[in-house]
Amino acid sequence: MKRLLQARCKTIRGASMQILSQLGLMFRATVLNQLAAKVRLASSHYSPSRFSAALTGIDNREQQLADRFSQGRLSVGQLYHQARRLADQDVLLNTRLGPESDCDGAVARQPVATASAFRSVLVRAYCAAADSKKQELGALLAPAMVRTRARCMLADAVWKGHITGSTELLAQVRRQAHLEAVDAACPLDQMDQVERRAARDILSFIASQQPDGPVEAWQPVRTLLQDLSTGLPLATSAPDPALQIPPSWLRLANGVWGAPWPWPTYEHFRAEVAAAVEDVVDPSVRGLAQGDQRCQRTFELLEYIRQRVPRTSGPFDHPSRPLWENQSDRLEREVAAELVTRRAEGVALHRNDSSDA
Repeated sequence: MKRLLQARCKTIRGASMQILSQLGLMFRATVLNQLAAKVRLASSHYSPSRFSAALTGIDNREQQLADRFSQGRLSVGQLYHQARRLADQDVLLNTRLGPESDCDGAVARQPVATASAFRSVLVRAYCAAADSKKQELGALLAPAMVRTRARCMLADAVWKGHITGSTELLAQVRRQAHLEAVDAACPLDQMDQVERRAARDILSFIASQQPDGPVEAWQPVRTLLQDLSTGLPLATSAPDPALQIPPSWLRLANGVWGAPWPWPTYEHFRAEVAAAVEDVVDPSVRGLAQGDQRCQRTFELLEYIRQRVPRTSGPFDHPSRPLWENQSDRLEREVAAELVTRRAEGVALHRNDSSDA
């Protein structure tokens, strides 16, 4: 009986604290007109009216920033920092939270959405600015800068431990890859291919951002990236137009699309691909860069073979198609995982050399 009473008292105290917390948020949101309170109230104690009030508050704040920047009352640096904070509020508003949830952690686990919201604030300021002010913002909105900034935010979230599971990381990588494909304005029939290629590049970029410290300390993250690169459907790259295609590539493609399949095991197929790749590896490139080049040439060779499916049959009804898909997909995943590992090891090696110097 005593334990039951204690449990009930604890429940009542918890409910009382939640009510007091909600009342405090309501006071700050309605009386003090604090945007952060409006957003937190709408996110953790949702109602349509609260969501609308918070959304209107964010929209008004965006317009204020755009006006102040256009009038010269904000520098680019000041706009950058205030836009970053406003982007956090935008992401938080669209996240359903419990009363005791960690707001900062919820935003930190959504770096791609945060980068997109940040970009939207800058775009609004850019559109409202005079031509002279637009030039100042132009560099921040250049496609390469937008892409790199989003990838850096994603890499920070991974290496700082905000994103620890493969499912949530996969969702972030795929969302960023889709946004990059949209920005590239690729045709719809190529969207899937571009997204897969972007996903592979994003994973490699994250691996290259490994922070300082003992390699062992970052092994869980490296394992996560390797597992994800192995499980993610990845696209290969078309051969460099300047690349002189050697006879070994043509023989390999003819072997793939000939009949019957000439390699008895996957290991035989992989060995022949590796031998053909060596025909185009630049011997003047040394060290880790040579390994990266081998990975890239492997992707290009597999895409070259894929493009040479005989036109006399559809790409999906060729008798060699099942074996080709199985073995090429397995090889792509292995090479992608190797590339991620190389990028991480390259960062660690570079930092060790710098510290020794």
